[in-house]
Amino acid sequence: MNILLSLIGFLITIGVLVAFHEFGHYWVARRLGVKVLVYSLGFGKPLWSVRRGADQIEYRIAALPLGGFVKMLDEREGPVPAAEQHRAFNRQPVWKRFLIVLAGPVANILLAWVLWMAMFMVGVQGVLPKVGTPPPESLLSAAGVRDGDVITRVDGQPVHSLSDLRLAILEGGVARQTVPIDFERQGAVHRGMLDLSGLNPLKNNPTGAVPDVLKEIGYQLWVPPGDAVIHKVLPDSAAAAAGLKVGDEITAIDGQPYRDPWALIRFIEQHPGQAIALAVRRDGNTQAITITPKAETDTAAGAPAKTVGRIGAQIGLAPAALAKAKAEGTELLVVERYGPVAALSMAIERSWAMTTLTYRVFAGLLTGQASLSNLSGPVAIAEFAGQSLLIGFSTFLGFMALVSLSLAIMNLLPVPLLDGGHLVMYGIEAVRGKPVGPMFESLATKVGLFFLVSLMAVAFYNDISRLLH
Repeated sequence: MNILLSLIGFLITIGVLVAFHEFGHYWVARRLGVKVLVYSLGFGKPLWSVRRGADQIEYRIAALPLGGFVKMLDEREGPVPAAEQHRAFNRQPVWKRFLIVLAGPVANILLAWVLWMAMFMVGVQGVLPKVGTPPPESLLSAAGVRDGDVITRVDGQPVHSLSDLRLAILEGGVARQTVPIDFERQGAVHRGMLDLSGLNPLKNNPTGAVPDVLKEIGYQLWVPPGDAVIHKVLPDSAAAAAGLKVGDEITAIDGQPYRDPWALIRFIEQHPGQAIALAVRRDGNTQAITITPKAETDTAAGAPAKTVGRIGAQIGLAPAALAKAKAEGTELLVVERYGPVAALSMAIERSWAMTTLTYRVFAGLLTGQASLSNLSGPVAIAEFAGQSLLIGFSTFLGFMALVSLSLAIMNLLPVPLLDGGHLVMYGIEAVRGKPVGPMFESLATKVGLFFLVSLMAVAFYNDISRLLH
């Protein structure tokens, strides 16, 4: 089912984004008097095609759905009748060629705005960024954030949900900045300084997993105080060996009460291989159970490997604590929904934030501050497409917007064979008053091809590595 969802999500995403990108080239070319011969979604053998209009333009869907192209009348690709030479792409002034090439990435940027705008209008469900007790040595603790505080702003950016918080921390971490952080405590807003200068979310990670920047700053999701309940016991685990069962409520650890399930989990992690006495309520009776957490190596993304204790059980909050929190009006799920004007404004802001973040990542790759393991290819796109489809429609809209913007940014890189490379060539031509020489263009094309093939090889390697891990 997950593979099918990933395939469906991938085909929808790539199909829509490529169609808009190529339509940008197509639409501007026709408006500027250039004859279009073929509008193709995909490469290779056509699966379906039809000819339409006075120019008998061929519209086709091809076998390989990893891109597309718009073929225009061009004397460099074959003889052109004298009567139509004025409609050939190569005969156009440099400003027309520049606009035709630029139109593809611009179409993807505009599509990203529309998709993000639709996402904000439909409504985005998220988790309130309310903080559970941060570890004493954590960055959040150093900034003055305490248990129960709700983070409202980071570096001036409004934070409504955990996804907003994650993006803001990621931006600050990539920029290696110390940023102001605002948090609400008992109705009053406080401000601290969050030092992200030592946080490098783009560092090398052999597993290929994405570092959890929230975990690295010490963020833990706030949960109401209450006992932990066992939801699942894994076979051949420490929990199974100790006799723990589904539905058991743990009321004390080594004779002491604890605040919430997170505190229990932390205690277990800190005592690998050590016997722990648990007070367990089962069927209304309390009994003592001794359990020894197995010592395992924690290889969480972005963190040094360390030995932690695991009992092999899924732990949650006891029903009585959940009922009490609901009665008190404690709600951690939030829904962001906005009108058209506010949604468009937020879409443009999100687009700008992601653009600056992406170029910082590229800069990090060039300077060696960012690892090549951060690159992803079509397998990762398919995986995330399936996940976002599973989560919901608005999440999928946001995913498509992000990929559309990424496609525009990628195409605007000043690399030969990409739109950005052509734009650089046209810029040089505008300054020199004549096109670059054929030898220079041929060399640049070979360099660009080598760059793109190398990039795709690394991206595919990273995709496979992530799947293996």
